[in-house]
Amino acid sequence: MTAAATTPRRRSERARVAILEATNELLHEHGLEQLSIEAVAARAGVGKQTIYRWWPNRAILIADALLDRDDLAPAPPADTGDAITDLGRWAGDLAASLGSPRGAATLRMLTAAATAHPETSRRLHEKFSGPLQDYANARLAAAPELRTTPSQRRNAVDAIIGGMVFRVLAHQELTRRGATEMTRTVLRGLS
Repeated sequence: MTAAATTPRRRSERARVAILEATNELLHEHGLEQLSIEAVAARAGVGKQTIYRWWPNRAILIADALLDRDDLAPAPPADTGDAITDLGRWAGDLAASLGSPRGAATLRMLTAAATAHPETSRRLHEKFSGPLQDYANARLAAAPELRTTPSQRRNAVDAIIGGMVFRVLAHQELTRRGATEMTRTVLRGLS
């Protein structure tokens, strides 16, 4: 399939932007569960058919709106000279965000949309999961106290991030303390 065959033709950039802005505004005001295509259409001043022409379902619309924002990018871990502590704090901060009701619902929605739509998956990796992995890998690579290979670093980072994502997707509690302890356990296995 070519890119043209998988990307819907958009008649009006103004309408597209209005729909994405309306979706983000309604998400902020009412949360994921209360967001409806009808409300987005009314706020954006378009018909529901316009939305469904461009986005096949609510999950992909919400994912596109979230990925259109500039504030989704994760923060890198600090470098205080102690990689285990730095990455433990970083994982704890990430867990506090992903483990919150809004963060968990957002992660589940983005995951569902990415599973169903390759372009959403690519954008999610580009804006969120890729930078998460890159930041953690870079922090581990800069840690003289941890003599690791690139493969060991990648596996450790995948275990840390994957463990948090699994807990959210499985509707299990994800806490700052739990993520910090998990990170320390994984990284101590490298030293």
